[in-house]
Amino acid sequence: MMPPNISELRNRAEAGEPRAQYLLAAALASSGARDEADQWLHAAAKNGEADASYTLATRQLQTHKGAASAHELLKGAAQHGSTVARRLLAVLVAEGIGAEADWRGAVSLVVAAAQEGDASAQREIAMLLLLADADDADAVHLLDRAAAQDAVAAAVCVRRSIRLGAADTRIRSLLQNLGALRYPNAGSLTAALKQATLSSSPQQVTSSHAALDWERVQGKLDGDAPLAPPVVEELCAAPDAKIIRGAFSAEACEYVIACASRHLAPSHTVDPRTGASRQDAYRTSLTATLGPVDLDLALVAVNRRVAHLVGSPHGNGEFLSVLHYSSGQEYKPHFDWLPPGDDFDRGGQRVTTALIYLNDDYEGGETHFLGPDIQFKGAPGDVLIFQNALPDGLPDKGSRHASLPVTQGAKWLGSKWFRGKKYNF
Repeated sequence: MMPPNISELRNRAEAGEPRAQYLLAAALASSGARDEADQWLHAAAKNGEADASYTLATRQLQTHKGAASAHELLKGAAQHGSTVARRLLAVLVAEGIGAEADWRGAVSLVVAAAQEGDASAQREIAMLLLLADADDADAVHLLDRAAAQDAVAAAVCVRRSIRLGAADTRIRSLLQNLGALRYPNAGSLTAALKQATLSSSPQQVTSSHAALDWERVQGKLDGDAPLAPPVVEELCAAPDAKIIRGAFSAEACEYVIACASRHLAPSHTVDPRTGASRQDAYRTSLTATLGPVDLDLALVAVNRRVAHLVGSPHGNGEFLSVLHYSSGQEYKPHFDWLPPGDDFDRGGQRVTTALIYLNDDYEGGETHFLGPDIQFKGAPGDVLIFQNALPDGLPDKGSRHASLPVTQGAKWLGSKWFRGKKYNF
């Protein structure tokens, strides 16, 4: 049976009210009438309903073929006042998806949204600043502004207070709110905050309330900051595996966890015979794969930093995946390279894997290379990079590895694969 408000919405929609057309589309989709829902959704977008245009844009971004159409839809939605559309448009502009890449233009879109008071835009700009300077005063100010409304900002504020060894009433309230929201890393933050405040001398947690100089903020972010060559530590020669210590701050690690947490779903594997993705008991973790619709400029910057560390073109990287292993979960011995098939054809072989260790308050869960029998567990912010293919491009059968079972706590890990050529999603 259809909800009782369908008739009223239909009358208003047929009278030409764009918002009613969008709400009718949502109601019809929920009741299973998807074809009619799509008709009303397109009508709403055509009549200037920003949320409808945003929804259609997210559909178009499932593959790169819809990028140009998504770009235009988001431009229209942003012009009609949609902040979420403006922020996603900034991602497309930064990445050159559907239009020429323009980092400064992308930053300007998000800075404008932040200046207007959008909490998600404020924490996005704050994280961009923190990636360049872990103690940037403008970043701290923006995080403080955003944290009351934005759970990601709240998580980063708490993580920063842990690093500083301090917690005031506001920080404890933020942590309590994260627990109420069932943020999956809230328990870890609670334990870490208790330990930090017991063992450290308190430092300042919150910023002053002076007005921000938005021109100064924009100026800090106008161009890509030059990245120093990474200091590389060899883990083993066969397979070719290297470690880069402390590539990301504790706040950046928490940011990635917080952005990914709401997208977690059972992990999949690639069928070696067909190349199809499937759920398998061989891999029991949860995964959040952050495609274009799930990104913001701070996550774009994280992806770019990983590409820099790997020494690969940014465009060769697949989407960043964030993995969550609870106690007992694992990924049994496997290879990361791909068999021939449709996935292989989208960018060639997965030549390199980069793993970002996002926490270390768990037991077990080591990355195990079976050939040399080497186990590795990184500290938060460490990146492990290893080759899945030999110099001639053939799969390296010595790259077989596993994520050993977690025996206590929960493991968070970022995973990013790099192809032999540009990756077309």
